[in-house]
Amino acid sequence: MDKAIVDKIYSVAAGAVVTFATGFALKKIWKVSTGDEPPNPEDPEVPIGAALAWFLASGVGIGLAQMMTSRRIQKHLNPHA
Repeated sequence: MDKAIVDKIYSVAAGAVVTFATGFALKKIWKVSTGDEPPNPEDPEVPIGAALAWFLASGVGIGLAQMMTSRRIQKHLNPHA
């Protein structure tokens, strides 16, 4: 199999695992820190402040985890680049 295809599969699989794990961890952190389950930002009954806080926390957390994973994978796949 072509190395580029294997590298892409590795990157996608690692990204999926990190995204899932980060989402799980963020939900646990939210529950511990607030005592409640994370709000559903699409629910009109959820106060806008809570929806926005969860949206930002999860978006930034998952985005940061994906970026760091991608950088680490690229460094591993291209050590002399």
